[in-house]
Amino acid sequence: MGENFDAKDYWEKRLQGNYDLHGVGLIEWGPWFNQWLYRIRRHGFLKTIRQIKSNWADACVLDIGSGTGFYLERWQEVGAKSIQGMDLTDVAVEQLQAKFPAMAIHCADIGAGAPGGMDKQFDAISCMDVLFHIVDDEHYQKAFENIAAMLNDDGLFVFSDSWLKGKDIRGVHIVHRSREHVQQALTQARLQVIEVHPMFVLLNAPVDSSNPLLRFWWWSLYQVSARFHRLGGVLAAVIYPLERLLLRFYGSDGPTTKVIVCKKME
Repeated sequence: MGENFDAKDYWEKRLQGNYDLHGVGLIEWGPWFNQWLYRIRRHGFLKTIRQIKSNWADACVLDIGSGTGFYLERWQEVGAKSIQGMDLTDVAVEQLQAKFPAMAIHCADIGAGAPGGMDKQFDAISCMDVLFHIVDDEHYQKAFENIAAMLNDDGLFVFSDSWLKGKDIRGVHIVHRSREHVQQALTQARLQVIEVHPMFVLLNAPVDSSNPLLRFWWWSLYQVSARFHRLGGVLAAVIYPLERLLLRFYGSDGPTTKVIVCKKME
């Protein structure tokens, strides 16, 4: 499934119609629900990168799959010295170049090849909610290899993936891969996992859980939020503080997407 999927065409069309967090998020759920999802993402990403490095003032960083620039703004928030972006789509690159005129924004498919002249250039690379949309396994592997080539020897790679305890779950434009599959791809690219943190508990599909109550919760939330967008936004706002609390107790695992931090193997 997904072997004929054209990622560039899919995302060009999607972002041309919805160039906002709604467009890059759970598009069926409406803008208000997605605003709260991205508040959780902001919290989790900032917490992670501040834990692994307290001062980013001298860091050169790259964000891959920059979309609307959400994670470019997070790197600005921690004061990174130099920030560059990359996206697959022309529409995102044009919008990002206008929004961040001081940044270099590259148009490239990380699963095909990285822009030339960027080897060992970056102290950190982020790639959030991107890699599981690479449905071709060879391109998925190539993405890790391209990223490793762009990291300096002490560089850090921060990305999100499903990191499933069970088998791969394949869809048309998304693949939730097993942690065995992801680990194998990382090892082949000479990248080593040093930290894993849950990104969500209640506010994303529990693809890594067989808990019937959690699955029923997500199905019920979808039935409401996909039909009644404003009500979905209210529910997300109510759940938000509980989500923040639950994330404190989930350690390095969780029922859905995780934030994974890697370094190069010695």
